[in-house]
Amino acid sequence: MEPREFMEKLLPHASLDAIDFACDLERVLAEEVKYLRRVINTLSEQDAIEKDGVIRELRLRLTDKETQIAHLVEENRFLRERLASASS
Repeated sequence: MEPREFMEKLLPHASLDAIDFACDLERVLAEEVKYLRRVINTLSEQDAIEKDGVIRELRLRLTDKETQIAHLVEENRFLRERLASASS
């Protein structure tokens, strides 16, 4: 059924107050949909920002661990050289 045909059949049974109420309700629902879309977008952005923060923190920790490993490897090399020279 075409929308116009539907409205023509509906109008004789509906009062102007009912039609106004339906229009108001449609506007309210449309505003709620817009609001909920904004909330979803905001939460998605916040989630992405938090994930970026976690990834950044993990990368910093990884870099720190790599630095510590490099330092320990160098210290180990130095101690082996000392042991080798002390043994000679």
